[in-house]
Amino acid sequence: MNISCLKMIARQQPIRTLSLILVQIKITCNNNIPLYKKLAPKIRELKALGLTQNELACRFKISLKTVKRAIN
Repeated sequence: MNISCLKMIARQQPIRTLSLILVQIKITCNNNIPLYKKLAPKIRELKALGLTQNELACRFKISLKTVKRAIN
C-alpha cells in the first residue's frame, strides 16, 4: 500500500462523540396476569396426577375453557 491509500482509509472512519439522551421510563406493576397463567402450574400438576379436565374445572371453580388454556 502506498501512503495515499492509508490517508484515505483514515479519513473514512466515523467520528465518535459523546452525547446524553434523556429518557423517561414508566415501570408499572403488572397485576393483570390472566387467570389461566396463574393457575397453569397447579393445573398441569394435578392433570399429571390423573384428574380430568372437568374435575379440574370443578375443583378450581373455573370454566372448562380456562382449564384447556392452562394445560396448553
